[in-house]
Amino acid sequence: MNTIATDRDFSLVKTSPVHGRGVFAKRTIPKGTRVFEYAGLRVSKTDLETDLTNGLTTMTFVMNLNKTTAIDGERGGNDARFINHSCNPNCEVLYFNETPYIYAMQEIQEGHELNFDYKLGFDSETILSIDQKKEWFPCNCGSENCRGTLVSN
Repeated sequence: MNTIATDRDFSLVKTSPVHGRGVFAKRTIPKGTRVFEYAGLRVSKTDLETDLTNGLTTMTFVMNLNKTTAIDGERGGNDARFINHSCNPNCEVLYFNETPYIYAMQEIQEGHELNFDYKLGFDSETILSIDQKKEWFPCNCGSENCRGTLVSN
């Protein structure tokens, strides 16, 4: 029997001071709460470049799932795709049976923006300088410990 996740009415999407749109708490979200699944089309990483070339995706909302598969939140995704990055996040992504879920790492007050560390990384063959990381993948989170880039390695 399939179960359908219910909308627990924790969040709303609106303009974000960090970047574009963001996800904000409609009410206090207790620490440890599973806010929602990061949903979208599961796509082979080898197909992503072709999909980009063919206009099927912009690659803006792609989340890594494993070595061969990514989730494209632009196609069949939900509000989770609008969660912005922060170097000092209040949420984290936990995976269960290859399904990513967004969890509150701390109590999140009504009106506060939800965020998680994107932890962008590259294979061992790709070496970027810190200046390249900051130029190509800039961070706008504004936290005190901001590393200036979405790249974690």
